[in-house]
Amino acid sequence: MQINADKVKELIEESSQVIIMSHTNLDLDALGSSLGLYYLCKTIGKNASLLIDDDNHETGVARSLREIKRQKIYVKIRKYSEIEKTIDKETLLIIVDTNASNLLQNKNLLKTKNIIVIDHHIKNNENVIQPKYEYISEEQSSAVEIIIELLKHLDIYIHPYIATIMLAGIFVDTNDFFSKTGHKTHDAASYLYQSGALLEELQYLLKEDMEKYNNQQKIIREAEKINSHFIIAKGHDSHFYRKEELAKISDKMLFFNDIEASFTIGKLDEKTIGISARSLGNVNVQKIMERLGGGGHLSDAATQLEGETLEASFIKLKKIVNKLKGGF
Repeated sequence: MQINADKVKELIEESSQVIIMSHTNLDLDALGSSLGLYYLCKTIGKNASLLIDDDNHETGVARSLREIKRQKIYVKIRKYSEIEKTIDKETLLIIVDTNASNLLQNKNLLKTKNIIVIDHHIKNNENVIQPKYEYISEEQSSAVEIIIELLKHLDIYIHPYIATIMLAGIFVDTNDFFSKTGHKTHDAASYLYQSGALLEELQYLLKEDMEKYNNQQKIIREAEKINSHFIIAKGHDSHFYRKEELAKISDKMLFFNDIEASFTIGKLDEKTIGISARSLGNVNVQKIMERLGGGGHLSDAATQLEGETLEASFIKLKKIVNKLKGGF
Protein backbone atom coordinates (compact mmCIF):
# COMPACT_ATOMS: atom_id res chain seq x y z
CA MET A 1 0.00 0.00 0.00
CA GLN A 2 1.19 3.52 -0.85
CA ILE A 3 0.34 6.80 0.80
CA ASN A 4 -2.70 8.48 -0.75
CA ALA A 5 -1.03 11.65 -2.05
CA ASP A 6 -4.26 13.00 -3.54
CA LYS A 7 -6.07 12.67 -0.18
CA VAL A 8 -3.25 14.46 1.63
CA LYS A 9 -3.29 17.22 -0.98
CA GLU A 10 -7.08 17.56 -0.72
CA LEU A 11 -6.99 17.97 3.07
CA ILE A 12 -4.21 20.55 2.78
CA GLU A 13 -6.13 22.51 0.15
CA GLU A 14 -9.29 22.55 2.28
CA SER A 15 -7.47 23.93 5.34
CA SER A 16 -7.10 27.52 6.50
CA GLN A 17 -3.53 26.80 7.63
CA VAL A 18 -1.28 23.78 8.22
CA ILE A 19 0.69 23.07 11.38
CA ILE A 20 3.35 20.35 11.07
CA MET A 21 4.46 18.66 14.28
CA SER A 22 6.62 15.67 15.20
CA HIS A 23 7.85 14.06 18.42
CA THR A 24 9.86 15.64 21.22
CA ASN A 25 13.65 15.39 21.07
CA LEU A 26 13.66 15.98 17.32
CA ASP A 27 15.98 13.83 15.25
CA LEU A 28 16.99 14.32 11.62
CA ASP A 29 14.23 12.05 10.31
CA ALA A 30 11.57 14.02 12.18
CA LEU A 31 13.01 17.37 11.06
CA GLY A 32 13.64 16.25 7.47
CA SER A 33 10.15 14.81 6.99
CA SER A 34 8.59 17.92 8.57
CA LEU A 35 10.53 20.16 6.18
CA GLY A 36 9.46 18.05 3.20
CA LEU A 37 5.83 18.51 4.24
CA TYR A 38 6.41 22.23 4.69
CA TYR A 39 7.61 22.56 1.09
CA LEU A 40 4.59 20.54 -0.06
CA CYS A 41 2.18 22.90 1.73
CA LYS A 42 3.91 26.04 0.50
CA THR A 43 3.88 24.79 -3.09
CA ILE A 44 0.14 24.16 -2.81
CA GLY A 45 -0.14 27.76 -1.62
CA LYS A 46 -1.04 27.19 2.03
CA ASN A 47 0.15 29.06 5.09
CA ALA A 48 2.22 26.47 6.95
CA SER A 49 4.46 26.35 10.00
CA LEU A 50 6.59 23.85 11.89
CA LEU A 51 5.68 23.53 15.57
CA ILE A 52 8.89 23.04 17.56
CA ASP A 53 8.71 23.56 21.32
CA ASP A 54 12.06 21.84 22.02
CA ASP A 55 14.71 24.27 23.22
CA ASN A 56 17.65 21.85 23.10
CA HIS A 57 18.53 19.77 20.05
CA GLU A 58 20.92 17.01 19.08
CA THR A 59 23.98 18.13 17.11
CA GLY A 60 22.67 17.40 13.60
CA VAL A 61 19.29 19.05 14.21
CA ALA A 62 20.89 22.11 15.82
CA ARG A 63 23.26 22.53 12.87
CA SER A 64 20.40 22.10 10.39
CA LEU A 65 18.33 24.83 12.04
CA ARG A 66 21.34 27.18 12.19
CA GLU A 67 22.14 26.62 8.52
CA ILE A 68 18.54 27.17 7.44
CA LYS A 69 18.70 30.54 9.16
CA ARG A 70 22.21 31.38 7.89
CA GLN A 71 21.35 30.52 4.29
CA LYS A 72 18.14 32.54 4.61
CA ILE A 73 15.97 29.60 3.59
CA TYR A 74 12.52 30.73 4.62
CA VAL A 75 10.88 28.19 6.92
CA LYS A 76 8.28 29.36 9.43
CA ILE A 77 9.10 27.72 12.79
CA ARG A 78 6.87 28.56 15.74
CA LYS A 79 6.24 27.56 19.34
CA TYR A 80 2.75 26.64 20.52
CA SER A 81 2.42 29.91 22.43
CA GLU A 82 2.94 31.80 19.16
CA ILE A 83 0.26 30.01 17.14
CA GLU A 84 -2.32 29.04 19.77
CA LYS A 85 -4.63 31.97 19.01
CA THR A 86 -4.50 31.40 15.24
CA ILE A 87 -5.99 27.90 15.38
CA ASP A 88 -9.51 27.69 13.94
CA LYS A 89 -11.86 24.87 12.91
CA GLU A 90 -10.28 24.68 9.44
CA THR A 91 -6.70 24.36 10.74
CA LEU A 92 -5.00 21.13 9.63
CA LEU A 93 -2.46 19.44 11.91
CA ILE A 94 -0.04 17.01 10.25
CA ILE A 95 1.75 14.74 12.71
CA VAL A 96 4.83 13.03 11.27
CA ASP A 97 7.32 10.42 12.53
CA THR A 98 5.17 9.40 15.49
CA ASN A 99 1.64 8.15 16.08
CA ALA A 100 1.68 8.35 19.89
CA SER A 101 0.03 11.31 21.62
CA ASN A 102 2.40 11.14 24.62
CA LEU A 103 5.44 11.75 22.40
CA LEU A 104 4.27 14.92 20.66
CA GLN A 105 6.00 18.30 20.81
CA ASN A 106 2.79 19.70 22.28
CA LYS A 107 -0.33 17.63 23.06
CA ASN A 108 -2.50 20.77 23.22
CA LEU A 109 -2.63 20.74 19.43
CA LEU A 110 -4.71 17.55 19.51
CA LYS A 111 -7.73 19.80 20.07
CA THR A 112 -7.39 20.55 16.34
CA LYS A 113 -10.33 19.00 14.52
CA ASN A 114 -8.50 18.01 11.30
CA ILE A 115 -5.47 15.75 11.74
CA ILE A 116 -3.27 13.68 9.41
CA VAL A 117 -0.82 11.14 10.85
CA ILE A 118 2.14 9.93 8.74
CA ASP A 119 4.55 7.51 10.38
CA HIS A 120 6.75 4.43 10.00
CA HIS A 121 6.54 3.13 13.58
CA ILE A 122 4.23 0.35 14.76
CA LYS A 123 0.84 1.75 15.72
CA ASN A 124 0.52 2.71 19.35
CA ASN A 125 -2.70 1.31 20.84
CA GLU A 126 -2.49 3.17 24.15
CA ASN A 127 -1.76 6.80 23.28
CA VAL A 128 -4.07 6.93 20.28
CA ILE A 129 -4.57 9.94 18.00
CA GLN A 130 -7.86 10.23 16.09
CA PRO A 131 -6.99 11.49 12.59
CA LYS A 132 -9.05 12.23 9.49
CA TYR A 133 -6.43 10.33 7.51
CA GLU A 134 -3.46 8.23 8.60
CA TYR A 135 -0.74 6.35 6.82
CA ILE A 136 1.47 4.15 8.98
CA SER A 137 3.92 1.94 7.10
CA GLU A 138 6.17 -0.16 9.32
CA GLU A 139 7.96 -1.55 6.27
CA GLN A 140 9.48 1.80 5.30
CA SER A 141 12.82 2.93 6.63
CA SER A 142 11.90 6.40 7.77
CA ALA A 143 9.31 9.14 7.73
CA VAL A 144 11.43 10.89 5.10
CA GLU A 145 11.04 7.93 2.75
CA ILE A 146 7.25 8.22 3.00
CA ILE A 147 7.23 11.99 2.48
CA ILE A 148 9.36 11.60 -0.65
CA GLU A 149 6.54 9.52 -2.17
CA LEU A 150 4.29 12.58 -1.72
CA LEU A 151 6.86 14.96 -3.18
CA LYS A 152 7.47 12.76 -6.21
CA HIS A 153 3.78 12.18 -6.89
CA LEU A 154 2.94 15.89 -6.66
CA ASP A 155 6.20 17.06 -8.31
CA ILE A 156 7.29 19.35 -5.46
CA TYR A 157 10.54 21.36 -5.53
CA ILE A 158 12.73 21.26 -2.40
CA HIS A 159 15.79 23.35 -1.65
CA PRO A 160 19.12 21.44 -1.94
CA TYR A 161 19.91 22.02 1.75
CA ILE A 162 16.48 20.71 2.76
CA ALA A 163 17.18 17.66 0.56
CA THR A 164 20.44 17.23 2.50
CA ILE A 165 18.65 17.24 5.87
CA MET A 166 16.13 14.72 4.55
CA LEU A 167 18.92 12.45 3.28
CA ALA A 168 20.61 12.67 6.70
CA GLY A 169 17.32 11.52 8.22
CA ILE A 170 17.39 8.37 6.09
CA PHE A 171 21.06 7.74 6.98
CA VAL A 172 20.29 7.99 10.71
CA ASP A 173 17.15 5.83 10.68
CA THR A 174 18.76 3.08 8.55
CA ASN A 175 22.08 3.06 10.43
CA ASP A 176 23.85 4.20 7.23
CA PHE A 177 21.66 1.97 5.01
CA PHE A 178 22.57 -1.04 7.13
CA SER A 179 19.06 -1.85 8.44
CA LYS A 180 15.42 -1.41 7.35
CA THR A 181 16.64 -0.74 3.83
CA GLY A 182 14.90 -1.76 0.60
CA HIS A 183 14.68 -0.58 -2.98
CA LYS A 184 12.30 2.24 -1.97
CA THR A 185 14.93 3.52 0.46
CA HIS A 186 17.55 3.73 -2.28
CA ASP A 187 15.01 5.27 -4.66
CA ALA A 188 14.29 7.94 -2.02
CA ALA A 189 18.00 8.66 -1.56
CA SER A 190 18.45 8.90 -5.33
CA TYR A 191 15.60 11.40 -5.52
CA LEU A 192 17.26 13.55 -2.86
CA TYR A 193 20.62 13.48 -4.67
CA GLN A 194 18.79 14.54 -7.83
CA SER A 195 17.23 17.37 -5.80
CA GLY A 196 20.73 18.64 -5.01
CA ALA A 197 21.53 17.03 -1.64
CA LEU A 198 25.06 18.03 -0.69
CA LEU A 199 27.39 15.18 0.30
CA GLU A 200 29.90 17.39 2.12
CA GLU A 201 27.17 19.03 4.22
CA LEU A 202 25.66 15.60 4.89
CA GLN A 203 28.94 14.59 6.50
CA TYR A 204 28.73 17.60 8.83
CA LEU A 205 25.18 16.72 9.85
CA LEU A 206 26.25 13.18 10.71
CA LYS A 207 29.32 14.19 12.76
CA GLU A 208 29.52 13.12 16.40
CA ASP A 209 30.76 14.93 19.47
CA MET A 210 34.19 13.53 20.39
CA GLU A 211 33.51 13.36 24.13
CA LYS A 212 30.20 11.58 23.56
CA TYR A 213 31.85 9.21 21.08
CA ASN A 214 34.57 8.28 23.59
CA ASN A 215 31.92 7.71 26.24
CA GLN A 216 29.98 5.47 23.85
CA GLN A 217 33.11 3.43 23.15
CA LYS A 218 33.70 2.93 26.88
CA ILE A 219 30.11 1.71 27.33
CA ILE A 220 30.55 -0.68 24.39
CA ARG A 221 33.81 -2.05 25.84
CA GLU A 222 31.97 -2.84 29.07
CA ALA A 223 28.99 -4.49 27.30
CA GLU A 224 28.00 -8.03 28.20
CA LYS A 225 27.57 -10.71 25.54
CA ILE A 226 24.78 -13.21 26.23
CA ASN A 227 24.17 -16.62 24.63
CA SER A 228 26.67 -15.84 21.85
CA HIS A 229 24.25 -13.79 19.73
CA PHE A 230 23.05 -10.98 22.04
CA ILE A 231 24.76 -8.06 23.70
CA ILE A 232 23.66 -5.58 26.38
CA ALA A 233 25.45 -2.31 27.09
CA LYS A 234 24.77 -0.30 30.22
CA GLY A 235 25.34 3.44 30.57
CA HIS A 236 26.96 5.01 33.59
CA ASP A 237 24.84 5.81 36.61
CA SER A 238 26.25 9.33 36.89
CA HIS A 239 25.24 10.33 33.35
CA PHE A 240 21.97 11.18 31.59
CA TYR A 241 21.63 10.12 27.95
CA ARG A 242 19.49 11.26 25.05
CA LYS A 243 17.48 8.47 23.45
CA GLU A 244 19.39 8.83 20.19
CA GLU A 245 22.69 8.25 22.06
CA LEU A 246 21.42 4.89 23.30
CA ALA A 247 20.21 4.05 19.79
CA LYS A 248 23.63 4.84 18.27
CA ILE A 249 25.36 2.49 20.70
CA SER A 250 22.93 -0.33 19.86
CA ASP A 251 23.42 0.34 16.14
CA LYS A 252 27.20 0.11 16.45
CA MET A 253 27.12 -3.17 18.39
CA LEU A 254 25.20 -4.86 15.56
CA PHE A 255 28.43 -4.78 13.55
CA PHE A 256 30.11 -7.28 15.91
CA ASN A 257 30.61 -10.84 14.69
CA ASP A 258 27.79 -13.27 15.64
CA ILE A 259 25.61 -10.54 17.19
CA GLU A 260 21.96 -10.76 16.10
CA ALA A 261 20.44 -8.28 18.56
CA SER A 262 21.83 -5.47 20.72
CA PHE A 263 20.44 -3.51 23.66
CA THR A 264 21.59 -0.34 25.39
CA ILE A 265 20.32 0.84 28.76
CA GLY A 266 20.83 4.32 30.17
CA LYS A 267 19.31 6.98 32.41
CA LEU A 268 17.24 9.54 30.51
CA ASP A 269 16.70 11.56 33.69
CA GLU A 270 16.67 10.99 37.44
CA LYS A 271 13.45 8.95 37.28
CA THR A 272 13.51 7.36 33.81
CA ILE A 273 15.53 4.52 32.31
CA GLY A 274 15.65 4.20 28.52
CA ILE A 275 16.36 1.00 26.59
CA SER A 276 17.18 0.96 22.88
CA ALA A 277 17.01 -2.36 21.00
CA ARG A 278 18.26 -3.26 17.52
CA SER A 279 18.40 -6.49 15.53
CA LEU A 280 19.36 -7.76 12.08
CA GLY A 281 15.78 -8.98 11.60
CA ASN A 282 16.09 -12.55 12.86
CA VAL A 283 15.24 -11.48 16.42
CA ASN A 284 12.00 -9.61 17.04
CA VAL A 285 13.15 -6.90 19.44
CA GLN A 286 9.71 -5.30 19.31
CA LYS A 287 8.29 -8.27 21.23
CA ILE A 288 11.09 -8.00 23.79
CA MET A 289 10.47 -4.30 24.33
CA GLU A 290 6.71 -4.90 24.57
CA ARG A 291 7.37 -7.10 27.59
CA LEU A 292 8.95 -4.03 29.20
CA GLY A 293 6.11 -1.69 28.23
CA GLY A 294 7.60 -0.39 24.98
CA GLY A 295 7.38 -1.18 21.29
CA GLY A 296 8.68 -0.29 17.85
CA HIS A 297 9.72 -2.38 14.84
CA LEU A 298 10.82 -5.99 14.54
CA SER A 299 14.41 -4.72 14.16
CA ASP A 300 14.21 -1.34 15.92
CA ALA A 301 12.44 -0.87 19.25
CA ALA A 302 12.68 0.88 22.60
CA THR A 303 11.07 1.38 25.98
CA GLN A 304 11.20 3.62 29.02
CA LEU A 305 11.01 2.40 32.61
CA GLU A 306 9.84 4.79 35.31
CA GLY A 307 11.11 4.56 38.87
CA GLU A 308 13.64 1.80 38.10
CA THR A 309 17.34 1.81 38.87
CA LEU A 310 19.87 1.24 36.11
CA GLU A 311 20.99 -2.07 37.63
CA ALA A 312 17.44 -3.35 38.16
CA SER A 313 16.58 -2.53 34.54
CA PHE A 314 19.70 -4.33 33.36
CA ILE A 315 18.83 -7.46 35.37
CA LYS A 316 15.22 -7.40 34.13
CA LEU A 317 16.30 -7.18 30.47
CA LYS A 318 19.04 -9.78 30.94
CA LYS A 319 16.52 -12.32 32.27
CA ILE A 320 14.36 -11.86 29.17
CA VAL A 321 17.32 -12.15 26.78
CA ASN A 322 18.70 -15.18 28.60
CA LYS A 323 15.47 -17.04 27.87
CA LEU A 324 16.14 -16.71 24.14
CA LYS A 325 18.77 -19.43 24.62
CA GLY A 326 20.69 -18.32 21.57
CA GLY A 327 17.85 -19.41 19.31
CA PHE A 328 15.99 -17.07 16.98
